[in-house]
Amino acid sequence: MSSAQSQRRPMAARSGGSGRGSAPFIRSSAARRAPRHDSSGFVVTGWRTAVSIGRGPKQLWPYLLPWLVVLATIGLAYLIVRDVQTRQLLVPPVETPQSLSERGYTSSFVAERIMAAMREIGQDAESIPHDTMADSDARPDIQIPGQDISYGSTVRFIKGVIGRDDVAVRVGITRSDDGANAYVAHLQIEHGPFSGQHGTVTFEGRDLDTFVRKIAVEAMRLAEPNILASHLFTQVQKSRCSYAQCDYREIFSIYDDVLKLPASEQGEWATAGKAWLLTSQRLSEQAERETREALNTYADSAVLRASLGVALEQQQRIDDAIDALRAGAQAKKHSAENLRLLGDVLLHAHRYPEALDAFQQAYDLKPDSVETLHDWGEALIAVGRYNQAIEKLKLAVNRRPDLAPSYAEWGRALDRQGDLRGAAHKYAMALHLDPHTLSARETELARFAATVQEPDDTPTKEPGARVRPVSNPPAAYPLRASLDAIRETGGSAMHPA
Repeated sequence: MSSAQSQRRPMAARSGGSGRGSAPFIRSSAARRAPRHDSSGFVVTGWRTAVSIGRGPKQLWPYLLPWLVVLATIGLAYLIVRDVQTRQLLVPPVETPQSLSERGYTSSFVAERIMAAMREIGQDAESIPHDTMADSDARPDIQIPGQDISYGSTVRFIKGVIGRDDVAVRVGITRSDDGANAYVAHLQIEHGPFSGQHGTVTFEGRDLDTFVRKIAVEAMRLAEPNILASHLFTQVQKSRCSYAQCDYREIFSIYDDVLKLPASEQGEWATAGKAWLLTSQRLSEQAERETREALNTYADSAVLRASLGVALEQQQRIDDAIDALRAGAQAKKHSAENLRLLGDVLLHAHRYPEALDAFQQAYDLKPDSVETLHDWGEALIAVGRYNQAIEKLKLAVNRRPDLAPSYAEWGRALDRQGDLRGAAHKYAMALHLDPHTLSARETELARFAATVQEPDDTPTKEPGARVRPVSNPPAAYPLRASLDAIRETGGSAMHPA
């Protein structure tokens, strides 16, 4: 599959190139959530309109006022419906002992820290397909003058009536008898698919940030187990352990616990995630078998068909893989990742026009996907459209400065244009990040570039323009999740870290 396969790959879907590695699909995550439109622009526009009308002739007010009331009512109704449909994941104020409060760890502060750590886990959890993390962003609460009700209380009341209460992680911390700095945190989930789940976290020491982090991990295990499993897989892949040394037992345990529950959307994602994990361990036949069994229950699942397609590709059953991935891309709940995976396998099958079309559709659905940009760039190189490929790869590394395969592909595009100096610099950047992304010749060019020039002294040719330095990507930001798995010879739709 694409060379970004030597790095982690995400799969952000609602279920539903010349590379050198192997790995699968789709996040989403907290991060994989569909972006919400900010209503602040609507409010500002409405305010300006109201001011303009207020300055107009008073004779117009009797005609305009009813329409303004109707528009305001429609806007408020839209916001209420949107927020009622969005289930939030909340951590109410934590019960803390006096000893923690004296150190500044008040009830509200601890709750905020736990919630922030949970968001961080969700943002680094797109290596394996998982369900969308419950929304955790704060909602504005508008108090109605003279009344004991507010916007927030109205939304909560409607959610209670229709049985869609927000998911709450109740946490209570008590002192332990094991020592002066020993504590026990008790957690319980209220509402949602895992309502009633509970657990404990013990801790001894003065590093309370570590304690908070452990509480957040346990909270994710109870409330969002599929996301935690994807996050743990990402952490294993970041360690760059060998195939025989990587330990996935905890991740399998999480999936098995979810699959013990009655069939649900969570079970659908757990099955897809487990199949993804099996494929990354070269157990694609077992992954295929379990995925086909799950499709008897979740017949319209886009994410399961994506996992099936990845398993079939690893078995070199390319036509069957394309059929499975195409079915996933046409499913009702398909995502950009379904289309990206389809394009990836079509690229490996040298069906370039179809691959480019799939990448275009994936980009239209999710323009900020680094994986789509990388794979699209790889496909453009395959058909000789080097300038367009460089444009896509440049966007990819701007978003993920640590993505070695994109630098390698960028170097190959420059190499084929005859710009050996520019290519050598890009190879040097790829070599610094991950030596396994380069061939022997490319590695030699990269080492030569490192001895004759500084990293910022790299020229790049552009059509019809003089050679000029290419600006380096900005400082690395926290890594977004992506799939890291071992690639089979010939490429795969899965991507390693």
